Amino acid sequence: MAQERRSSGALRVPFVRRCSLEFDGLPSLSAFMVNINVMGAYVAVDDMPRLGQALTCRFQVPDREQEVAVEGVVAWTNPRQQHPVHSLPPGFGLSFRGLSSESRDSIERVIADYLARQA
Repeated sequence: MAQERRSSGALRVPFVRRCSLEFDGLPSLSAFMVNINVMGAYVAVDDMPRLGQALTCRFQVPDREQEVAVEGVVAWTNPRQQHPVHSLPPGFGLSFRGLSSESRDSIERVIADYLARQA
């Protein structure tokens, strides 16, 4: 089952990193990525974007000088609420669109490093 989740990209790993978000040519917004997989990420923000809104997310991964830049869309939102979803801070699910092979490799390396530390 865990292997199926890994190979399908469904395994989310903790990945707390500052990132920058660019929405429709507006000035970039600083946020925190909370977890990641090859299908998307969870991004903590207070000002909730619209569902379906397109954006570019830029972030650093360990052992790589160049920033990773991924295109995506807001797949779901988790506004501030009395009973948070799965203890996540307010934010949104970012669904990646058209990952480059280089970006995918960088994210897969983050996942592999996390899994190696858990073994």
